[in-house]
Amino acid sequence: MADNVLKMDYNEADSTIEQIKVVVGYLQEINTELEAIANALEGGALLGKAGDALVAGVRKEAISKINDLSEALTNSADYVAWEKEDMLDAEKQSAALF
Repeated sequence: MADNVLKMDYNEADSTIEQIKVVVGYLQEINTELEAIANALEGGALLGKAGDALVAGVRKEAISKINDLSEALTNSADYVAWEKEDMLDAEKQSAALF
């Protein structure tokens, strides 16, 4: 058997995709909580420049970074799914040769 044969554990690929989706869901929940905190701060929980700075930090930095991470993870899940499909297609093509 050739040493350069690539193989993929399809169950593991599916599990990875599902785990990434769960993490993205958790990140969305965190963003919802952060938005609620920002709204409470705007509602008077912390007034003045400090409150404004904290709200801006939560919305512009924390939520933005979490959205970036969610997008990157979603792209990773899409990539794993694409690689899985590519591998399945390659196996079908190889099998057709014999």
